[in-house]
Amino acid sequence: FGKILKTVHAAADELAKEGIQVEIIDLVTIRPLDLDTIIESIRKTNRLVIVEESFPVASISSEVAYRVQRNAFDYLDAPVVRLCQSDTPFAFSPPLIDEALPQVKDIMEAVKSVAYVA
Repeated sequence: FGKILKTVHAAADELAKEGIQVEIIDLVTIRPLDLDTIIESIRKTNRLVIVEESFPVASISSEVAYRVQRNAFDYLDAPVVRLCQSDTPFAFSPPLIDEALPQVKDIMEAVKSVAYVA
């Protein structure tokens, strides 16, 4: 959810050029968390990559990953991958922000890793 969706869609477009189709879920809200939609997607794809702009500790991605492993573990064919902001002090300089946040190449690598594509 949030601004990172623009980056996620750009990565999905690049992956599509390589023949890799992805399903993007925009949570819109995190309370209530639409776990049913997430699990329905996992049942189709058997994979989950979570991308967010927050820090990795105590973030929504950690909660989603926990709930997925608790409620949909048997549907997963690969470990859940989380892409978050670097676990560093928040950057205010645009070049540092770009370095700290997940980028298109990072998302593409994560998707390929759960799809077992080199």
